[in-house]
Amino acid sequence: MTGYKYVMIITDREYSGDFEEFLKGRGVKNIIETLANGTAMPSVLDSFGLEKTEKIILGFIAEGGKAAEIKKGLYEEMNLAAAGGGIAVILPIDGIGGESSLKYFSEETDKGERKAMENTDYKCVMLTVIADKGNSDTVMEAARGAGATGGTVVRAKGTGAAIAKFFGITISADKEIIYIVAKREKRDDIMHAIMEKAGKNSGAHGIVFSLPIDAVAGIAGMDAEA
Repeated sequence: MTGYKYVMIITDREYSGDFEEFLKGRGVKNIIETLANGTAMPSVLDSFGLEKTEKIILGFIAEGGKAAEIKKGLYEEMNLAAAGGGIAVILPIDGIGGESSLKYFSEETDKGERKAMENTDYKCVMLTVIADKGNSDTVMEAARGAGATGGTVVRAKGTGAAIAKFFGITISADKEIIYIVAKREKRDDIMHAIMEKAGKNSGAHGIVFSLPIDAVAGIAGMDAEA
């Protein structure tokens, strides 16, 4: 068991279609897209007569071996190492909120929460919740009831055939991603609460997974514990 990974690819928006085609050709079921901007200094852009570059972030879950295969393909086929080609970040997943969340991204049918994960030497996690647009309040109400202190909401868009129909339910392509930082011992309670109130059987059609955090700054009670 090599565990599951969360893969983030950041590239210019104009190349999003090429990367989607590349990923779907490797069996990636669902991709969550988020718009972003480059961070070049205005003075540098002005010097070259350029405008700020619009970026796209493509996020998805893959089994460890598949993630390694995709990484290799990004270099060999998508020329990711070239200047301006983009970057990719691969993160170990600490936990997945049940079979429904795992099945959303993968053909696997085992209980996501029971999957063996690689990294266990940490004390905080970042829970990532993907839900239909307009349901962030429902997600956060459930999370706070289980001990979460707050979260950050990002607008996104889902792609892929399974977005349109998931477990026989029509799902909006417009998504909200809610990031919640929490202590590791509260992880399971928060994930269970979210899946109960905002999971696949609710109007939110939410899924949730957890990423390990090495360090935290600026959150009371967690700064010295990560």
